[in-house]
Amino acid sequence: MKEIKIGSVIALKRKERGITQEELARHLGVSKPAVSKWESEQSYPDILLLPIIASYFDITVDQLIGYEPQMTKEDIRKLYQRLAQTFTKEAFEKVNAECEEYLRKYFSCWELQFQIGALLINHCSLAGSIERSKEILERALEVFVRIEKNCEEAHLAKLSTQMQAVCYMSLGKPQEAIDLMENQVVPYMSPESILVKAYQMKGDTEKAIEYLQGYTYVNLVTMLGAAPDYFMMYTGQPEKLDEYYHIFLSLCELFDVEGLSPAVLINIYLSGATAYAKLGNTYKALSILEVYTDLILKLDKETIYLHGNHYFDALDGYLSSIDVETNAPRQMELIRRDLRSSILANPVFEGLKNDERFIHIKKRLER
Repeated sequence: MKEIKIGSVIALKRKERGITQEELARHLGVSKPAVSKWESEQSYPDILLLPIIASYFDITVDQLIGYEPQMTKEDIRKLYQRLAQTFTKEAFEKVNAECEEYLRKYFSCWELQFQIGALLINHCSLAGSIERSKEILERALEVFVRIEKNCEEAHLAKLSTQMQAVCYMSLGKPQEAIDLMENQVVPYMSPESILVKAYQMKGDTEKAIEYLQGYTYVNLVTMLGAAPDYFMMYTGQPEKLDEYYHIFLSLCELFDVEGLSPAVLINIYLSGATAYAKLGNTYKALSILEVYTDLILKLDKETIYLHGNHYFDALDGYLSSIDVETNAPRQMELIRRDLRSSILANPVFEGLKNDERFIHIKKRLER
């Protein structure tokens, strides 16, 4: 909600009408100095005068006082990026208080409420303690529950349900996540696949290719996102683990995932190294960690954002058409910190700490 600017609105509308302060004062039954004070924002009109003034200028009372209960998507995007950057530079509680103020001011702006909830999830690790982080996750959960129950936009309500499940998992409550999501799993035809055929039938090949590549990209990332779960499930079966690790890595090489979406490849390397470390295969775990380190040291904000590559040369158009945020949800400084911690503070790799290769990896990450 922007600051109330009754005075400037009155001045603007008065000049558009071509009348003087005295003429307006006479119509409203007040003094000319009163109108002058309104326009210079030294005082405000009496509340009973607001509908009369609004009617005189043929505008609503909301327009008169500059009230805006909603934020535009572009404003929300800019706000998210600013707050994400501020979280890395200022005290957590100070930024969290600002988030709470936006939640209060834009109570029914569901898109903003959703983004603030996501912001809290992405930065709760900065809260200072495990207990405080849990409190922040509980607060985010409240936000997503309210969106789901009140938002009339089906897509946003569905996303809010999924984010509730994320909160439950982060809070160590898997059964609540299962109860929430199990009835959400239903087979359906992707809207992208229909749009591909519709645009092709219409003769708009360029748009058809955008949706085709977008559809393929989403399915590829979804498939690769299952890799950590496969590695975890087959940790006790070395041959199967080798087989699945090779399959997922081959897919990454085939589609140049490092150049397309390095975060996906980072996740595969980390989960693969974790699985092999648990298995006791030190050589394999260290080999993967070395490649992991090479990759994260190359990251910057130009490579981490969503973008296309040689195989997905129309992906940027698709991402633009569905109005998705392509920047990382957190600042690079915070991302790098967490990526380093995932190795240096991970108890799974405790048994490797005296190995020369791991010591070298540690030095590179700390440097």
